[in-house]
Amino acid sequence: MAEIPLVALYDRRAGAVREVLGRIAPEAEVEALAAEAREAFALLADEIPYADRRDHSMFEPAFGVFQWLAVFQAARARGIDAHRLGRSVLALRLPALPGPPPPAILEKFRREAEASQRSGDPSEFVFELVEGDGDETDWGIDITSCAVCHAFGRHEAMELVPYMCATDDVMSDAADQGLRRSGTIALGSPRCDFRYKQGGEPRRLAASHPDAIRVGSEGE
Repeated sequence: MAEIPLVALYDRRAGAVREVLGRIAPEAEVEALAAEAREAFALLADEIPYADRRDHSMFEPAFGVFQWLAVFQAARARGIDAHRLGRSVLALRLPALPGPPPPAILEKFRREAEASQRSGDPSEFVFELVEGDGDETDWGIDITSCAVCHAFGRHEAMELVPYMCATDDVMSDAADQGLRRSGTIALGSPRCDFRYKQGGEPRRLAASHPDAIRVGSEGE
């Protein structure tokens, strides 16, 4: 069966885009902005990591953030900044992160992580699987090279990246996965150190980096 074109996949998620645009733009501008964002996405589609390997564990997160990069390109041209857009994305009802992955999924992830370390491709993630310790961590990921930073940097959109990082907190909270990170590459850390503990106390990036993730600044 032929794969769905990336723009068609984008269209299937247009509801979330329109919801966000409805929050950040006057009603009279939403339709035009939506069309501009779709056009921007079509131009970005060839840059999406793993577009030729959609079964890769990192394809879905990469696709999702490129969707918002396209929206940002359209919104920025109309004077809407990254913070306003980012807050609206975080206010979406994002999908809940599943619980600890089953062994077969973890093994697939391990193989992909090892391949990423051999490749070192800056347009993709370089990462490793972190085993659970049976106490404070069920499982984790260390990302040492960030495909999102690489792409957003080239498109002068780095201010939006911390909000993309913070979507992981929202999805973790939705399923009580207790995500903790000391930081992310986009926020100046040498790595993104994801640690999950179901039912554990989360450590949210918005709390530790309020200047970069301005969730409490609705008046801006």
